Amino acid sequence: MLPTERRARLLRELRVHGTVRTEEFALRVGASGMTVRRDLADLELAGMLQRVHGGAVSPSEPLAAPRASAPVATIGMVVPSATYYFPDIIRGAREAIAAADSRMILAVSDYSRAREREQITRLLDRGVDGLLVAPASHAPDDPQTYELLAAAPAAVVVLERSLDGSPWQGELDIVRCDHEVGGQLAAAHLLETGCTRIVVATRTGPTAPLVRAGVRRALGAVGLEPAAVTLPPAGAPAAAVHEALTALVDRCRTGDVDGVIVVPDEVAIGLVDLAEDAGLSIPADLAVIAYDDEVAALCATPLTAIAPPRHDVGESGAHLCLRRVMSRLRADSPRAWSSLALSPVLRVRGTTGNSVPAPPWASR
Repeated sequence: MLPTERRARLLRELRVHGTVRTEEFALRVGASGMTVRRDLADLELAGMLQRVHGGAVSPSEPLAAPRASAPVATIGMVVPSATYYFPDIIRGAREAIAAADSRMILAVSDYSRAREREQITRLLDRGVDGLLVAPASHAPDDPQTYELLAAAPAAVVVLERSLDGSPWQGELDIVRCDHEVGGQLAAAHLLETGCTRIVVATRTGPTAPLVRAGVRRALGAVGLEPAAVTLPPAGAPAAAVHEALTALVDRCRTGDVDGVIVVPDEVAIGLVDLAEDAGLSIPADLAVIAYDDEVAALCATPLTAIAPPRHDVGESGAHLCLRRVMSRLRADSPRAWSSLALSPVLRVRGTTGNSVPAPPWASR
């Protein structure tokens, strides 16, 4: 370890818990006690610490050097997108990391598994202390990425993905939105407003099967089964999206559908526009719930929406990662693995009606 690296780590440990013991620190970094004592003497002359018997403590006066010059920890973050859904997660993580006098390095994978692994490897090669990673896929669908994360020397927290049914369940920290709960909330609200012929329309992606599972659970509890519609993927030609939504509107006009849950918001807005152009009244003829609540409130008729707690996911993931980093620096006993699922909230607006008395079959 170079002298500059050794002294930067010494100052970081001092900031973490206020004191450094010479012999313990020397053992951890593979240096002699004499070398570390010389480092302490030089840093004391620079006003960056105060030597005491057996080590050093933080100086009685604030450090003259800016905090950013020696962050407590460096956390790498890899997300699939920085333009939709994930900006709030990034913001929550960034604020928590900055509040801990630490640094964040961001990388975007564009939903490419290969690029994702390259970025994780690059961040680890840079020596980051921790990793926040929202993989492109759930663990059972992409074992290579999760093997890389499980073997990483840095503290790792997986964001927004499930480890269920994989070998890494219980071996990695995870923080995510509980999208099954989101699906349940949406379906329950449609039932409360009198809808019984419900469709869940989603693009293919990691969130879709979880939302659909929640909808099925809520409707199954009252003896109903949702219909499922797979929408064209993001980036598909506008004509393909228009065709899919038109087919759904036609089903609404014939009375086959009276409530729709749509993932994501932007497609829900297009559905409302087409339904109104076709002479349907929203929500009297068709109730619509958007999922994500990124732009739902901006629709001409503001959309009722399920809002995942994205900022909280980023913030909670960063806190968990930082705690594990600090625990490693202090050589504490290993912490138990955490799995935190945060529930979305329902925001009722203009595209769903008022609650109605429950039908007789709802109490079965």
